[in-house]
Amino acid sequence: MTARSRPRGFAMRHLSVYPGLTTYAVPLPDGDYSTDRHGNPKITRVTLEPEGFPTPRRPHGLTDSQWAFAINSPRRWQSAVTMFGVRAEAIAAELARNGCIVLECDFRGARVVLPPRGWVPHPDLHAARQEHTRQRAARRSAQGDEARRLAIELAPFPAAGPLVAILLAQRDGAYRDHVIEAARALLTDETMTDTDEAAPWAAVRWLKRGTKADYDRDQEPLAEGGQGAVYGGVHRHTRIPVAMKQLRYGDEDSIHRMGREISIGHLYGEHPNVMPVIDSDPDGRWFVMPLANGSAASHAERLQRETGALRNLVTAICEGLRRPHADDRIHRDIKPANVLLLNGNWVVADWGLGRQPRGETSVPRRTRTGTGFGSEGFAAPELSSGNPHYVTAAADIYSIGRLIAAILTRERPEQNLPLLPARGPWRAVVAEATRHNPTDRPQDVDEFLGLLKNIP
Repeated sequence: MTARSRPRGFAMRHLSVYPGLTTYAVPLPDGDYSTDRHGNPKITRVTLEPEGFPTPRRPHGLTDSQWAFAINSPRRWQSAVTMFGVRAEAIAAELARNGCIVLECDFRGARVVLPPRGWVPHPDLHAARQEHTRQRAARRSAQGDEARRLAIELAPFPAAGPLVAILLAQRDGAYRDHVIEAARALLTDETMTDTDEAAPWAAVRWLKRGTKADYDRDQEPLAEGGQGAVYGGVHRHTRIPVAMKQLRYGDEDSIHRMGREISIGHLYGEHPNVMPVIDSDPDGRWFVMPLANGSAASHAERLQRETGALRNLVTAICEGLRRPHADDRIHRDIKPANVLLLNGNWVVADWGLGRQPRGETSVPRRTRTGTGFGSEGFAAPELSSGNPHYVTAAADIYSIGRLIAAILTRERPEQNLPLLPARGPWRAVVAEATRHNPTDRPQDVDEFLGLLKNIP
């Protein structure tokens, strides 16, 4: 430990407002401690130091930023008040008791003053700060070398371009460490050779860490639903456009349903006809997905006009539902607003009302008998007249039929009232798909797709 001499002056034990610290008188500029002509002590300033010069140690309860403030350089007392607020006096005294700083105090008022013009860190802390600076420089150098090495290895893969750009940026810190770990994981992935075919948002998925601050979100929502809203935005570090869905309410049911949407997006998001979830809140209050180019509702005119466009949409919906249906998962909310155009493909989105396989629903009351479920006009009759948890794939087939009818007629379906195209080959398809009794409808997507054989 670096030795320090005691302050010039004499010890004074009666300043009891700072227990655990010895008070030393400091001579005035004229070099004496005498009284003035009124008999008042001329001593106006004293120093406070702990007995025995203990090895400096961090006081309990100080945050990293507060501790760094205390040990990095001499500070003006006003800066300490700004940093610590009403706790400044108590924290300064505790730092002094732990041997970190030497305090100076007003002798009459027992208040910390400018000692002189700031508190002075213990010499050991200065040495520790220098060592910390040296270690940080070494870490920065090693981080830079590793970043450049990884950037060279990733350079042949165009989809990894955003990671390469971050690795080569002259920035150190925790996020660059995160990118380095993501790059290492990517290079050890056996599918790395397929990155040329990776989606435009792949880099956001590779860099996901469940931190909302990684995204800049628009102020106005793109769409709003019963429990949440979808906002446009960008990933801050790659500038890749994204969409963020955020809960409006924080009740248990809403969080559970968003959690279900997140899990299904992770489970089936690699399928080209399912909207992927590329990042999410660990608590299930928001998630990030790629930014779509509109929904079936916003493209309704083109779907009605262009030959084959509606058939492609319906086929994509069926393909997106195939694996979930095989796993006994039912969407229960198919409608034009929940089918989005993403990177040229139609994808099924918004699985918040999706039914988990039988036996996996944690709270059955969320789908109890006799409650309205799904979107009015598109929901199968059994979702409101029966138990929504026991519906089959035929419920989603019904909703696809209603979606087709809504696009072709440009009318919103009304619950339990028939809606059929006026004429053409789609009329029979819609009629079969929307029969009231679920057992009279196609029972799976393959049977339903068989109805499209004569559709141009």
